Order: sequence, then structure tokens, then C-alpha cells
Amino acid sequence: MLKRSSLRCGALLGGVLPPAIFALTTLLAMLLATPSFAAAPPVVVVVGKDAPELEQFAASELAAQFRRLFEVDVSIENSSRTIAAQKSSAVVYIGRPATNPAIKALTLKQQGVDIWPRLSDQGLVLRSIGVDGKPGLIVGGGSPKATLWSVYELGRRFGVRYLLREDIYPDAPQAFDLSGMAVVQEPELRTRTWRTINDFAIGAESWPLADHKRLLGQLAKMKFNRLMLSIYPWQPFVHYEVRGVAKQTGMLWFGEEYPIPRDAPGRTALRGVVTGERALFTNPDFAGKNTYEEMTQAGVAHASGIMAEAQRLGMSVGISISPLEFPREFAKLLGGTQARGINGLVTAPGAKQKFNDPLLKEMVAAKIRAYLQTYPQVDSLYLTLPEFPDWDADLDQAWAALTPRLGAGAPQLSTLLKAAAERRLFANGQRGVNSLKGNVVALAFLNELFQDSSLLERPDGRRVALILTAIDPELFPYLDKILPADAGTLHFIDYTARRVAENQEYLLRVPADKVRSSLILTLADDNVGVLSQATTRRLESLVKALRKNNWEGFSTRYWMLAELDPAVHYLSLASWDEQTTARSAHDDLFTIITGKQSISDRLWRGFGQIEQATELIDQNNLGFGFPVPGMLMKHYQPTPAPKWLDELNEHYTQAMIEFYRSHGAAHPRSQRLLFYWAKRSEYVLEYLAAVKEVREAAIARQQGDADQTLEHFETAIEQLYNALDTLSDIAHDQSDRGLIAVLNAYAYRPLLAELEKVEAEQE
Repeated sequence: MLKRSSLRCGALLGGVLPPAIFALTTLLAMLLATPSFAAAPPVVVVVGKDAPELEQFAASELAAQFRRLFEVDVSIENSSRTIAAQKSSAVVYIGRPATNPAIKALTLKQQGVDIWPRLSDQGLVLRSIGVDGKPGLIVGGGSPKATLWSVYELGRRFGVRYLLREDIYPDAPQAFDLSGMAVVQEPELRTRTWRTINDFAIGAESWPLADHKRLLGQLAKMKFNRLMLSIYPWQPFVHYEVRGVAKQTGMLWFGEEYPIPRDAPGRTALRGVVTGERALFTNPDFAGKNTYEEMTQAGVAHASGIMAEAQRLGMSVGISISPLEFPREFAKLLGGTQARGINGLVTAPGAKQKFNDPLLKEMVAAKIRAYLQTYPQVDSLYLTLPEFPDWDADLDQAWAALTPRLGAGAPQLSTLLKAAAERRLFANGQRGVNSLKGNVVALAFLNELFQDSSLLERPDGRRVALILTAIDPELFPYLDKILPADAGTLHFIDYTARRVAENQEYLLRVPADKVRSSLILTLADDNVGVLSQATTRRLESLVKALRKNNWEGFSTRYWMLAELDPAVHYLSLASWDEQTTARSAHDDLFTIITGKQSISDRLWRGFGQIEQATELIDQNNLGFGFPVPGMLMKHYQPTPAPKWLDELNEHYTQAMIEFYRSHGAAHPRSQRLLFYWAKRSEYVLEYLAAVKEVREAAIARQQGDADQTLEHFETAIEQLYNALDTLSDIAHDQSDRGLIAVLNAYAYRPLLAELEKVEAEQE
């Protein structure tokens, strides 16, 4: 057929055609002879003419999915039910009766089933219907954001898998079939919060706005509905003044700098990120910003852009701040209290500060108002109580102020302090006592502060939701009595998922039926830091506990995206389906994207090895990979490596083996991701080898063996160079690049400096 068409065109033009013209006529004949899906009636997506922007966006997202999944022509229209059916092969109705007249015009029941069920604002509906003899589908929700989630849920049911950095689609077009959909879903956990910005160059603090936007798009597909920007006192995201003292500290990652010299290992992955003559790693949105004013202006634009994108996707937005901590320039107002924390950047009320000090109230009020004026779109304000408080001289007066709220069942403060000292949490002993004391004084202060209800009003007069974070667990049973009016809570019980899972009795103490309560779920801890981490199995037990005890939901805690995909996929499913387990969510992801159940089995074992490694570090040396100066050289001590490090090495070795074996047999669409995880485990093994060699160098030096000392140092440097080179091969995102910068600053260069010192001593 094709040959005859081509020859006929040639004959009409008179004899043999030149090669170029013959090629063109052949292509024309192919196009004419090949059926095109555009020739068939299109699938019509009907969205209300005056529908909210988010529903309009949902319609465009569905059309894009259908084109890729089915290779059908899709048009988006505002047609009536009848016209849409007449001109289409199938009709999809987007929205809800209040926003889409075509849905409203549909018969209320088909075959005895309500087309439009009773839904909350988060409820989803996917309903197959027949309209005027054509197949149809309702894709809607109880609100515009829920309609968008319904589109993504539909894509998931057609085989699309949403990851933190990409979508993975089926590799071949499917048969187009809209039948059999009868889905009505309400969430099990109504608050699904993603935390961002944080601190450290390995975290989201280093991401440009474009990276945040990409991730937010993926989180919307996984039905996250809140974003919390975690902001520290020294960061450049707000400006305020109190009694002539102006905030003048505006920096990233605790003021640390990460030079990237030309000979730095892993530098190739940082091209396009380094800036200026000194070649510093930086957040691109802050490149070239040198003054406080420039940094703050860039910071406000950056944070505002993140909020705007989140709200465009239907998420509510909150800011988390520590209200009682200030940059150190404010120490003069607080009586000269000593700056503390990493690099001594913050100051806070000291031991002698009164809980009802008018000046302190003025300072905190000014800070809160500055945030609400700078970000008038914010929906929630999270106030985090200090992690290391020493504000306790006014303890008795503060407890006396809270006691009337507790009524006849008020506990003795001494009893609570004893429990804080004896508990199994990380904050126990004197640290637990200090935590509880500081909480009591801070809560008394905040109750006084928020007697002025206007403090939580945005410029438009709307009141933001108040949420208190990190309240001491001994106070959990009394939250409904000691919190400021209408405040909710976000609880941080301990650093790691293992620690919280092993202390679940504290979850039972929270009166979640009386106080809006969410739990911080640690997906990856900054103390484990630069090493690969996994927590999915532990998360399963915590999510079950939240559902069982009627908690509102959770907020994530992490720094690098790295190995988070399985955990986040689990949360995205388990938040809606109580039957979801860690294993079923794992298989739902990996059987689809790799194409084989056997590979999903391997990956389950691989991530299990990483989770065991994570918990081994947690149990033996929390802080092992904390990304701060001295990170590697703290291991430079003349004692043999502890035995558990051999076990740790074995876990990461087995994980690497499972990832590499999976990579070779997996469907090509998943191979890049599996290779990334395999190389991440390989990097960890090289880093652990460097740690061991540093210890051996210290032992040899103590024994006076100069040759062995130098040999171990050289081996450690080689291992670390290989680790950085490995990371540069697979850097996916700005956190990966930040990790390379951090390892250069806190591991590779200090190691070189020590080697040079030892060499100089031998001369």
C-alpha cells in the first residue's frame, strides 16, 4: 500500500524523483496511510466555565495524563452534558456540582447509585457513568484541592507512580477504558504536612525556588495538604526591630561557607552552582547577595514563592519559628544572656528572666507581627519551644500561673520533674528536667502573651491557626488545660522513628479528642545525617497508633530526599487506606516501576538493611554523621573501631548488593533510580572505610609508627576521594550537591590538613 502510494506520487510528477523529493513523498504517504488517534472523536474533559483555577488545572493535568497513558486526543471544554457526549468518544467531568453545571445536570442516580456522594472538603470521587450512550467518568472532590487529588488518584490507578523527583508511567499505551470506577475516599489522617527549608547545606535550605516548586508538584500528587516552612532566628527571611535594636543577622546554614576549589573531589557535580571568584557552594537564589539587606530581600522573595506555589496547589501554609530565640544582637535587651547553639548565633531568655517580663512580651510580639506582615498569606503559625532551655528561675511562679487551669487534678511539679529525669527518651536526666522546666515557664509566658488575641491576626483581619511544637511529654495529659485558647499541637517526642515507636505510651497520653494533635515523623535524622537512612517499617507502627488514637495527622522531618521515596509513598497511601502496610505500599511502588515482584522482594531486603543500619547508628552513636565541623576528625582517636561498625558495614554492603542486582534486571524506566541508591550505599561504604582508617592512623601515631600513620592517612584520603567521586556520578538534586560540599569542608580538607601536619612532623 505504502509502496503504491509513493510510486503513484512519483508518476504524477513525471518519472523518477530526486532522492530528497522521493523521501518527502514517502513520508507524506506514510502519514496518509497510518491511522491517527486524532482522527477518532476526542475524549472531552468538561470543566465548569467559572470553575476555580485549581479545578481548571486539574482538568489540564488529567488531559496530559490521558494523552500519555492512552495516546488519545483530549480536548478541554465547558460543554453541556449533551453536547459533550455528541462530539466525543468519552466524557470526563471534572469538579463538583457547585462548580460544574454539567455534573449538576446529571441524573442524581444511575442504576441505583448516587452519582455524587456526601463528601468532606477532602473527599474524593471517581465514578464511571454512561451519558447518552457514551462512556463517562466523574473525577471530583469536596473542594478544588480534592478534585486535583482525584485526578492524581486516577493516574495512580492507571499505573502512574509518583516519586519525589519524577513520575514513572507505564512504558506502553494502555487500552482506553473508563469502566469499573466506583471510588469514594476520605482520608484516615486529615493533616499531611511537609516540612521544608530547615537548616544545613544538605537540606532544603540549599534548594532554589525552582527545586521547591518541582517537589511541591510531586507532593500534591501524593495528596499532601500542608506545607510548613521551618525558619531559624539567624536566617534571612524576616526583618524586625525592638526598642532601637534591629535584626542584622541573615545567613544560611549557620553562617558556614563551603569553598569549592578547582581540585576538590566531586566538583564536577557542582558546575553551575558555584559562584564568584572564591567558588562557593550556595543556594542559587542567594548567589551574589552579600549584605544583610540583600540577603533578606532574596529570602523573603524565596519564601513567598514557595508559599505561593504551595497554595496554588491547594495546600495550606504555615511558618514554624522559635518565638523565644533571637539573633545574638538582641542579647543586650535580654540582659546579656550568652549566645548558644551551633556557632553561637541565638540568644534566649536566661535563668533570671521573669515569665511575665513586659520587655520579653514586646520582643516576641514584634517578631510574630513581623512574620505575619511579611507573609500575609500564611495560614498557620507554629511556635517551637526551645530545645535546650535554661529558663527556670521563675519556675515556681510560672507553675502557680498554670495550676488554676489544671483544676483539682493538678499534679505535683516535683512528680513531673522526677518522671522527666527517669524516662527513656533522649531528653532524660538533667536534660529532661531542664526541658520540662523550660516548658512550664514558656507555656506560662505564651498564655500571658496571647491574651492579646489580635497578635494572631493577619493584615486582612483573618486569624491564623496557632500550633505549639515540642511540648515536653510529661505535660501531654494536661494539654487541653494549659495551652493558649484554640491552640493545636505538633509533637516531637524523640529524634528518630525507632525511639518514638519504642515509646508509644506517650502517644496515648495526648488528649487528641480535645486538642488538634499531629506527630512529627522523622523520615531521616540530621544526627545520622550524611549516611543513607530508611524508616518505613517503624513509620507503619506510628501511623497505626495515630489512626487508633484519633490524631489529626503528621508532619515530616528529614534533610536529604535520598532514600525517602518508599517512606513517602507509604505515607501517601496509608493516610487514606487503613489496610495499607509498609510492605504492601512497597510492592505497590516497586512491582509497578521495576516490572517484577522478584525485584520488589530484593528491594524490600535492601531497604530493610538500610533501616537496620539506621537503627544501629541510632542505638550506638547518634550524631555519627551530623554535618558539622569535626564530623570526620572526631573519629581521630587512638582506640580501635567499635565492633558495631563492622555490623554497620555489613548492612550497607548487603543493601548495595541488592540494589545493584535489582538494577540489572529491572525495567529500564526504574534503572536510574536503582543505580542512584546502589551508588549511595557504595559511597557510605567508602566513607565508613575512611572512618576506620582515621582511627588506625591515630593508633599508629600514638605508637610512634610514622610510616603506618602516613599510610593510614593516605588510604583514608583515597577512600574519601572515592566517596566524593561516587556521589558526583549520581547527584540528583541540590541536597546531593550540598552533601559533596559539606564532605569537602568537614571531612576531605581537614583530613588533608592533618596529613600535611603529620608529614611536617616527620621532616
